[in-house]
Amino acid sequence: MNLWLTKGVYHLRINKLAMAAVASTMLVGITGAASAHISAKHVSALATKFPTVIMLNLYHGPQNNGPDGYPNFTPAYFSAPANSTVKLIIHSYDDGPAAVATSYDKVQGTVGGFELVDGKKVTSLKNNNIAHTLTIPSLKLNIPIPPKTAKEAYVTVTATVNTGKAGNYNWQCMVACGSGSSGWSGAMSPGTGKGWMYGTFTVYNLKSYQK
Repeated sequence: MNLWLTKGVYHLRINKLAMAAVASTMLVGITGAASAHISAKHVSALATKFPTVIMLNLYHGPQNNGPDGYPNFTPAYFSAPANSTVKLIIHSYDDGPAAVATSYDKVQGTVGGFELVDGKKVTSLKNNNIAHTLTIPSLKLNIPIPPKTAKEAYVTVTATVNTGKAGNYNWQCMVACGSGSSGWSGAMSPGTGKGWMYGTFTVYNLKSYQK
């Protein structure tokens, strides 16, 4: 279970291992320390019932205090157990679209093939109304994110994904949202964009935490 503060906003990530630990603590309270052992098998069983929740904020302009108003996902590096269910919740504060290839305006790789935009189920977004994407090519995952409207502080995009085997999977935004005439410099540059519009999704082996 992780709690961190970013830009005055608290974020909470609860993974399956933490939920199993909570269950173990509850077992101690109910049955007493003598019979409070919880096995790896029980941890795995509990883990399947509680998805990992990862909350990401997508800032742009004055909110992130980045160089040249770089857009960025916060955090840019996040993790979840292998072979598990993950619920991604993205709050995007960006209010402007940018150019994106048509292949990235469709939701791909999520459970059910859809995402929720402010609670509304969608399978794609209009190509001229996309601010960013959260894309992991090696997992065939693409989550397009629309600009927020003038009436809201941020737009909320929620998607559920299933992780596979353990490994480090690089994500990036596929929208030309950086600096320069092409929009692919600055925060979008492979050299300087790491931690901004590039990052890593680490999928770890839960069994290694059960020993």
